[in-house]
Amino acid sequence: MSKPTPIGPGTVVADRYDIRQSLGKGGMGEVFLAFDRSTQQPVALKVVREESRMPGDDEALRQELLLARQVSHPNVCRVHDLCPSPWGPILVMEHIPGQTLHTHIRRKKAQGGYTSDEFRSIAAQVASGLAAIHEQGLVHGDLKPGNVMISEGRGIILDFGFAQERARLSARRPGAPPDGGTPNYMSPERLRNGGASEDDDVYAMALTLWEMWTCKVPDPGAKPRAKPMKQQIMFDVPSGLSIDEIKQIFRGMSEDPSMRPQARHMRFFNPQQLTTSPVQLPRPRLDPGPPPGRAQAQSFSPEAQAMLVTYASNAPEIVGQIMGLTKPQLSIGRRADQDIVVSEATVSGGHATLRWQTGSWVIDDLGSTNGSYADHSYDRKAQVTVMHGGEAQIGELRLKLVSFNTDSPHHRRARQFLAKRDGLTGLLIREHMLKSIDEEAAFADWAEMPFHLARYELRGPNRHVSDRPTILEMLALRKAAQRVIELTETLMLSLTPVVAGRTGPLKFVVSMVGPSLEEARHIVEQVVSQVQGIIPDTLELAAALVKGEPGRPGRTLLD
Repeated sequence: MSKPTPIGPGTVVADRYDIRQSLGKGGMGEVFLAFDRSTQQPVALKVVREESRMPGDDEALRQELLLARQVSHPNVCRVHDLCPSPWGPILVMEHIPGQTLHTHIRRKKAQGGYTSDEFRSIAAQVASGLAAIHEQGLVHGDLKPGNVMISEGRGIILDFGFAQERARLSARRPGAPPDGGTPNYMSPERLRNGGASEDDDVYAMALTLWEMWTCKVPDPGAKPRAKPMKQQIMFDVPSGLSIDEIKQIFRGMSEDPSMRPQARHMRFFNPQQLTTSPVQLPRPRLDPGPPPGRAQAQSFSPEAQAMLVTYASNAPEIVGQIMGLTKPQLSIGRRADQDIVVSEATVSGGHATLRWQTGSWVIDDLGSTNGSYADHSYDRKAQVTVMHGGEAQIGELRLKLVSFNTDSPHHRRARQFLAKRDGLTGLLIREHMLKSIDEEAAFADWAEMPFHLARYELRGPNRHVSDRPTILEMLALRKAAQRVIELTETLMLSLTPVVAGRTGPLKFVVSMVGPSLEEARHIVEQVVSQVQGIIPDTLELAAALVKGEPGRPGRTLLD
């Protein structure tokens, strides 16, 4: 069988696509502009050139079609069809007029660089498109300026899925880039071990946005965080951005994947032009799962809901466990004869009953020693109603009403959350707080900005803070910590949640990058005066402000 004539202008594919011109060649294939005679619209055709073909490419293209069809988003290129042809399968895609971000950066370099608003627009769109890809449980695998098109001011991600699928189906050749991606934009862990991931995509996106500041392609394994930011950038785009927007780029380039933000949490806009409220912040939270449907609210359905243990003072090993709600009325306590048996020492032998009531659950306290509590009050309650996603406390055990079962995806995410965060306050636990505060101090050094740590402490009468807190103090700590964080974020006009962690029984810290010493002191004073009014009169919220020093790890400011 003779080889087909090389594809080019004038070629008609499948009696339908009239090739007009080549749009560009990549490492794996060539993309052509074609006219679709059926729809009378321009389309883009991706062809794997014969000299580049490898085993598995046909399957890789088929997978790209299936993957791309799952994502419908204005910042992700639409893929229409996979067309058989004498040149092998051809991917039919949306034609996006414009230029790649790679070309766009070079043109902007000649014109004096990007304005902050131009950068902000492209960054927001690329983050939004990548978030849509990750939302479907997919990864891009080869994000870089050459795979982002700029079309009439709109940033559109191209080519996701093909590079990693091709690598999966073909043997890795010695010296070949791992996973078929582009080493210049790969994360350190991917360069070491291979393996495309969401974290690697975020690293590639951060490097792509960094390239818009420096106008220079990063070398493989480059470490932009090793030298101060201003020594490396060509045009001072960051001077027009908020601190949070700059911090997102810095965090995205972290060598530690756990420090990188998720694409869906990355935001690029000017906070001064918007009302900044804590509701806007994409704060990590314990997702209770979807609310019960109307049918489940009307009649009891066994195990449609469950209680998730979020905190236990004396039995930390049970945090994250699911307690199925199998009957419309159950007993809970430490005794073996209870329907739900818990090992927390402050829960009575027969502490309470749980009673289903039209989709909610009522906790009836049975005269327990340490009491039952609702989140909105400090008083012991004879009865507490818990709605979907709500929490209640019995003794020193906290329970959250959820709609998922053991080992479900929601449950796995909840356990991951509780492995990093204190279930009483939502603050970072010590190990993760130390890493996060060091990251804050490193960012302050890199961006040459002030760094302060506000240390907060709840004090009661005639006692040492190191003593075991009472239940009243625990409830006050929860309420105070959450309000301190909300107020700090509001006063700092934050786009991203502040870093805050628990340092002792009634102590926690909040990090602040950006405000001067005088501004930071003013924020702390305002926070303390407002929070004092929501805690019991027997307690006092005290605060101290510590100034960070360049080159000093953040964790050294804790004590």
